[in-house]
Amino acid sequence: MGALNKDSNNGFWAGKKVLVTGHTGFKGSWLTYWLKKSGAEVCGLSLDPITSPSLWDELEIDLKGFDIRADIRGVAWVEKVTDFKPEIVFHLAAQPLVVTGWKEPLLTFDTNVVGTGNLLNELNQIESVKNILVVTTDKVYKLDEQIISRSEGDELGGKDPYAASKAAVELLVASWPIREDINIATARSGNVIGGGDWSEDRLIPDIIRAGLTHTQLEIRYPTAIRPWQHVIEPIYGYLLMAQAMHSENCNAAAINFGPLTENQITVENIVTYSSQILPEAFQFEKVLTPGKYHESEFLLLDSTFAKNELGWEPILSWTEAIQLSLNWYVEFQNGTPVGELIERDIDFYLDKLK
Repeated sequence: MGALNKDSNNGFWAGKKVLVTGHTGFKGSWLTYWLKKSGAEVCGLSLDPITSPSLWDELEIDLKGFDIRADIRGVAWVEKVTDFKPEIVFHLAAQPLVVTGWKEPLLTFDTNVVGTGNLLNELNQIESVKNILVVTTDKVYKLDEQIISRSEGDELGGKDPYAASKAAVELLVASWPIREDINIATARSGNVIGGGDWSEDRLIPDIIRAGLTHTQLEIRYPTAIRPWQHVIEPIYGYLLMAQAMHSENCNAAAINFGPLTENQITVENIVTYSSQILPEAFQFEKVLTPGKYHESEFLLLDSTFAKNELGWEPILSWTEAIQLSLNWYVEFQNGTPVGELIERDIDFYLDKLK
């Protein structure tokens, strides 16, 4: 598998000491696997996986004694992370689900906002830390159906607890009294899909579950448009951004990593296309179940700044993203090792970058 530069295997990550919070989650597992394959030394800080199966457990990544299971709101992890001496930090640990945010708003704010504040407070005291990339979401922007695509300078907001908590994280990062020799920034991506996500209330995992159990797929907002993108694309963006920060080539406070503009696809479009390409064993019946909570009908990201600042731009079409995702689950059910599936998808993506 290649390194993280589309022009050459420059070996930037080889030997780098990297802390990944939320490493047992969906995106965290992809990121940690990619970093390890690129030669980085990784320390993970997270709670146990919340799904079964989980991508982290299936990958069986060896972090050589630095797989730390602790809550970012506490301090039980500080001594071990200090001993690890991380240079670069990717902060992904969060309560990541919109529906859970409605059901448990206090937990959502406590984890996402207070947890991030506590993390930054402790990292500020660790001398080795030089770069911190805090991953948020496309939902940090103020809900305005008149704005077609959000750019980094648009007003922050959030009408649901999850979105508001992530917008609050953006404000926290922008205002935190971070040490002068630490670079800190945020990265905002869209609705990520891809193999290995078994979370509840996420469209692709819900489709797979309905197909495997031959049960009804409940569709809450069939006309909602989201910035659908394969998990590989924003993760590649995070890696490029962290690399640029470390090399003092990026002074941005926040960068969007969104999908192609033509990926303006409704939930209904994705469900219909999935049904068309899935094998018979994964077929499902769909049923409209109006959602209990308010969600934006239209949400897109403008990634022009990422292209200008980092040379990053999305390249996967929505059909490619769906095909990669669904094929991953089908092959997983057929016994293909998850590491092989992830490497195949990353290689496909890196080949397209050439």
